[in-house]
Amino acid sequence: MSIPPQKTALPRRIDARKLVQREQQLDGVVPSEALPRLGESVESVSGDVVVELTFSRDLQRNQMASGHLTLDVNMLCQRCLQPVAQHVEGELAWGFVWSEEQGKALPKSLDPVIQEGDELDLYQVLEDEILLNLPMVAFHDGECVPQEHFHSEAPGKAADEQQENPFKVLEQLKGSSSGSK
Repeated sequence: MSIPPQKTALPRRIDARKLVQREQQLDGVVPSEALPRLGESVESVSGDVVVELTFSRDLQRNQMASGHLTLDVNMLCQRCLQPVAQHVEGELAWGFVWSEEQGKALPKSLDPVIQEGDELDLYQVLEDEILLNLPMVAFHDGECVPQEHFHSEAPGKAADEQQENPFKVLEQLKGSSSGSK
């Protein structure tokens, strides 16, 4: 039985230009502790974020990176308010630019990533992608709360009680004013 090799941690700061020039590939992990906004958005993160990135130029000579990320998190089930495991995957297609104007010129297939200065905070950009790929609502696949807990009022209560019409008072006032003529 062989143990798979441990993936190394990706560098926090990169120079996208150099990586694109070398057509470099980065495969590794990002420690979940290094992503504070992710930690605040979920109940817990199980393990590290696994990332594969390939830096290159597209046919229009745009500097870009494409790749994939995966991670497992626990979120609150919106039915029972207990933790539910969620597997998160995201496809990455970034175009590196150095101003917003350059970002507007990128093709729609690339998400603009602005590198201010000589280095880019790779963890921050990856954390943005992860947050965009989190499910909007998390819930268990099976029935975690019995159906009878979803009723808004006690059964039979609406049939027994006649709801009072809020306009009944106005009707009585209108009736009393027309009768006085």
